[in-house]
This record gives sequence, C-alpha cells and structure tokens, in this order.
Amino acid sequence: MTLIGRRLVLWFFPAALGLATAAVLAAGFTAALQGRLGEPVDPSAIPVPTPAVPLATAAADGAFRIVALGDSLTRGAGDVAGGGGYPERVAAALRKAGLTVSVDNLGVDGDETGDLLRKVGDPDARRRIAQAQLILMSISGNDLSHSLPTMSTASAGAESDPTAPALRTASLNLQRILSAVREANGSSPIRLLGLYNPFPETFDKRTAKETLLKWNVTLEEASYSVSDASVVPTADLFDERPDRLSSDRFHPGPNGYGEIASRILSTLNLPAAAPQRS
Repeated sequence: MTLIGRRLVLWFFPAALGLATAAVLAAGFTAALQGRLGEPVDPSAIPVPTPAVPLATAAADGAFRIVALGDSLTRGAGDVAGGGGYPERVAAALRKAGLTVSVDNLGVDGDETGDLLRKVGDPDARRRIAQAQLILMSISGNDLSHSLPTMSTASAGAESDPTAPALRTASLNLQRILSAVREANGSSPIRLLGLYNPFPETFDKRTAKETLLKWNVTLEEASYSVSDASVVPTADLFDERPDRLSSDRFHPGPNGYGEIASRILSTLNLPAAAPQRS
C-alpha cells in the first residue's frame, strides 16, 4: 500500500466516521427539541414542585384549629379581662389576619405532667389533637411549685436540690406527653411554654434562676424528642416585671398573656399579626 493509501486508512476514514456520527447526533437532538421523535412533550405534563401550603390555610374546611393543653396558664387564670389567656390572644391575632380560628382549650387548674399524660391518652382528647393545626401547651409549673413547700431558704442553698425528684418525674412525663401528642397529630407545630419565676419571696434570685434553668433545660430536652416541637421562653418576660403578673402574683395578668401570645406567634410561619395586649 502506498503512503497516500495508508494515510487514507489511518486518518481520513476515522475522521469521516466521526463527522458522520456527530451529524446524526445533532439531527436527533434537533428533532427531539422540536418534538418530532416519539410523542410530543406536553409542557403542562412536566411535574412542577408543589409549594408548601401555608400553615394558616392547611385545614380542609378552611378553619384553623388551636388545641391548648396543660394547666391554669393554658386555661387563662389571672386574666381578669376575660380574654382567655394566651390561647385566645393567639387566636385573636390570627382572626385579625383574616382567618377563621377556633380554640379548644383543655387546660385544667392545678394539672401536673402526670395529669396531662393521662389526658393525652384519652380517645376524645386524641381526636381533638388530631384535628389541630397548632398545639399549645403549658405544663410542669405545678410540678415545680408543688415541690417547693418543703424547701426552706436554708435548704434551697444546699447542695442537694429538693426539686430533683419532681424534676426527674416531670422529665419522663414530658417526653411521653409529647410523643403521645405527636402520635395523635403527626405534623402540626407544638409550642410548649417555658417556665418563669413567680416566687420572688420564696427563693433568693440566684437560687430561683438556677432552679428555673434546670427545669427549662428539661423542657428543651423533651422538645427535641419529637418533630416541630419547641419551647417558647417566658422567664425574661416576667423578670423584674411584676406588672405583667395578676393580683395573685402567680399567674400572668392580661399584659403578661399578651406578651406570651406575641412570642408564640413569632415562632410560627403564620400571617404577620400582633396579639391584642390589654
């Protein structure tokens, strides 16, 4: 074979084959873009990511349901204006934003974590919880306060914490409560109120803060056990603010409940609205 023949075999034919292949691919790509190969593509059939449904409009019937669980703070004790405590103030803010809101308040004066644990196991309560778009909860304050009478000022400063047994029981109960609530309702936000110090004469300030810190850390740890559950801090709302407490110096007054409601709303993906602070 001549030198020219060898060059044709080694260079020309492979190059020509490559060019022909590229041309075929280009033609096929153009035809695909124009919809001439197979069935034409309907742009409306292309899946489009579904945007998240705003929480406030998630209810099928258009109603936004709040279920409130817990103790006297949930019930609204101390709210002399008859405002229904923090749950009704949250609801009032959402109504102001144009929503249809109902509140199912299951709060009971004096309830401890053990009482609420039994309640969330009740079939009727579970049914109500299942229908909620928002679950509010205030619990464990009575566990703490009911463990205080045995604490003298001297023992409060001792190394042993007399509230420790109550705290251990409350910790287990809180985890079980939140698990039961999340089992009944798999997705709606749960907001659990942190504790504040309504006992300025019982403890010195340092002991009070240390005790509250332990209990609030326990609430935080319990909230980690389920999805979309978080603690709403309240201690700073009442620190050196007796004007936000009711006349019994234990429960919030109207202003205090308004501050709690405002903070709850700030943790949620809801329409912007400010609660009524009366």
